[in-house]
Amino acid sequence: MNCKKCNTELSEGSLFCNICGTKTKTKKESQSKSGNKLRWILSSSIVSIVIIIGLVLLLLNNRPVDTFKQAVQDNKYEEATEIYEKKIKGDLKKETQVNSFLQEDIENIKQEFTSKKVSYNDVIERLETISKTSLLTIQVNDALLEINNLNDSRTAFSTGEELLKNNNIKDALTEFKKVIEADKINYPLAVELIKNTSSEYKLAILDESDKLSSEQKFDDAIKVIDEALTIISNDSDLISKKVVYEKQNEEKLSAELKAKMKELEENQEVSVVSTSTYVDWIDDTHISVVIRNNTDKVIKKYVVGWMGYDKDGYPVKTGWLSPGFLQLGEAEENVQPGKTFGSNIGWRLTGGYSKTIDAVKFIACVKEVEYYDGTKWENEYYQYWLEEHKEKPLSQ
Repeated sequence: MNCKKCNTELSEGSLFCNICGTKTKTKKESQSKSGNKLRWILSSSIVSIVIIIGLVLLLLNNRPVDTFKQAVQDNKYEEATEIYEKKIKGDLKKETQVNSFLQEDIENIKQEFTSKKVSYNDVIERLETISKTSLLTIQVNDALLEINNLNDSRTAFSTGEELLKNNNIKDALTEFKKVIEADKINYPLAVELIKNTSSEYKLAILDESDKLSSEQKFDDAIKVIDEALTIISNDSDLISKKVVYEKQNEEKLSAELKAKMKELEENQEVSVVSTSTYVDWIDDTHISVVIRNNTDKVIKKYVVGWMGYDKDGYPVKTGWLSPGFLQLGEAEENVQPGKTFGSNIGWRLTGGYSKTIDAVKFIACVKEVEYYDGTKWENEYYQYWLEEHKEKPLSQ
């Protein structure tokens, strides 16, 4: 060190300057100054740290969009919602930043799932976090729909492969048909598998339907074909077979219907024997329907229906006051077991100024009967009779 007065270099530990005699600093004084300097440095450092922390907090507080983003990425939707409501909502610039971020995030989520970088459960959790902020609801719902459809497609393909391994071709094809084009990895594979296995499946279906047809089970054969057409749509072979079975089934049903009608007609409790017309003393024309009681009970009253036809066999309206293609007549008459009734009595067809009718032929059927023992009979054949003849030409 040097003398503070004359600047002469002093020996270490000297108390006085050898030239001017000035007293030098003591060791204690020197240490005291050093300590003061150290304390100042420490104090300054602490203040600086506090200032930096304060600036960081202030910066974060003034950047709520970044805080919102972080909360969303951490799946903390409640925190994200609170930040949005308190520090972003109403600020158009910040709202735009948030919406842009969420749109980008939604697209990234979809792309990551499409490329199988993330699991289905993780994707759903992330989208649900965005959904709970009540922002971009439509975009989130659209993304959820796309992801669920893609996930279902992948599941269907996996299930189809397993079914195919177990030789369950029909169900495997059903699953492969569920694979969508958006499933870019599995879709081309599913198309190829459908193509390779459809021929084998079709042959099995044709064999099964032919067997059912040979057993007169046309309904079942048609069902088998229809089911196959949902898997192999617009196949000409299957469609042709279905047309054949439908025709055969119609012929079978028609024959069965005729047989049933014949049986019902022959076993009516009360049947129509004949129909005719007659003119009374004032020139009014009436229809007479003769019935037979085929039971061992006494008829109390009955209802019959009739229809009229012109000379060419086409239906015409008949009846007095309210003409119609179908007319009903009711009679309260006692008809003993095995007896007939109705000759030369009946229901008016013309009256007043109308003295002519177009009908030259009539058919009739008993609709219902009430007996004296309190029982009633409704003729099952009557409905078949209506369906066969009402407003239709008479068959030759």
